[in-house]
Amino acid sequence: MQLKRVPLLLALLASLLFFADGCHRAAKVSGVTAPGVTAPLPPPVGPSAPPIKSPSGKTYARTTVGPPDDDEPVDKPPVPAGAAPNVDNFHGSARKAAKLSIASGTPKSFSDIGKLLDSLAPDAKMRAMNISKGPDSGRVPQEQKFVTVTAFLYAASRESDNDFHCIVGLDPSKPARFMNVEVSALPPSSSPFFAKIRAARNQFKTFFTSNGDGLPTQGYDRYDPPISIKVTGSLFFDVDHVPPAVGPKDMKPRSAWEIHPVSDIQFEQ
Repeated sequence: MQLKRVPLLLALLASLLFFADGCHRAAKVSGVTAPGVTAPLPPPVGPSAPPIKSPSGKTYARTTVGPPDDDEPVDKPPVPAGAAPNVDNFHGSARKAAKLSIASGTPKSFSDIGKLLDSLAPDAKMRAMNISKGPDSGRVPQEQKFVTVTAFLYAASRESDNDFHCIVGLDPSKPARFMNVEVSALPPSSSPFFAKIRAARNQFKTFFTSNGDGLPTQGYDRYDPPISIKVTGSLFFDVDHVPPAVGPKDMKPRSAWEIHPVSDIQFEQ
């Protein structure tokens, strides 16, 4: 009689385990978003890095979420024997003249990225202009605009031309919408724009290195929570990238418009 009970107990145990597994799976897929409610961004995936601690003492988790964009022409000067490669000078060539210049005038302010994007010429209209990709390609009239916008920094990557690609967007509580903002590498010191571009780059580097080296490397770091910022810079249309081409897979801007270069970036605004 004792022997007959063993298979019965084993069967009951197997049934309980199957039921528990089914409940667990159901719980994982039950997070259906109600109509009219925007689904949040998926949780970060990939290896974690040491968190960012800002100058004010706030802490932001940092997760690697994707490779760099790294598909633009790069023109790296030869490095003298025994010297370290320069990590701040601009090494790109596509539209170099435009990327290393600053639009003139008083910046126009926007309360968020969505309002800024809605004010710009459609991508199709800009592509129809056939803007040259050559290094001497300067700013077209639509890019001669200086803007200031309040946003949130979701992810950043150092690219092979030494620019920092910064994926910025709306408040996390709002529907996801993104734009690429570039903290540019440096033009020659003789450039009239050198001082402003270097000042903005130093602002960026100071925020991420004041409590340890937290600069993004060759790949996107995602920040949790996204970092509130206020950015001032020149509008730029990226003819090299047809969206979705820039940014991590769940944060790709839908427009090729950028702020590039940044002239001023204030964190935790």
